[in-house]
Amino acid sequence: MGSEEGYKEVTEVLEGTVSVREILSHIDSDGYMTLDRVLEYLPLSERNIRERLPEIPHYRVGKRLLFKKSELDLWMENHRENGEQLDLKRTAEEVLEKIRGDYPDD
Repeated sequence: MGSEEGYKEVTEVLEGTVSVREILSHIDSDGYMTLDRVLEYLPLSERNIRERLPEIPHYRVGKRLLFKKSELDLWMENHRENGEQLDLKRTAEEVLEKIRGDYPDD
């Protein structure tokens, strides 16, 4: 297999496939978080989080607040200053370029 064919194959895999291991890892890491855990995870104060509860995805069980990491990540992503979403295709291409040694001339 030539390097061009290998590059194309790896690019296709990165664009369209997620391994079972990645899915299981995500499920394991995406449990419910208490407010204390959220305060450790996000660079926000408790006051700031409580003030923003109407817009932050959360669950209330009795008086206890619970949050899912993936929902917090998405909420934070929606507050990016430049408004751009993560470009996974471009990120994969950059990684492949570094692996192959195709660094741009800066």
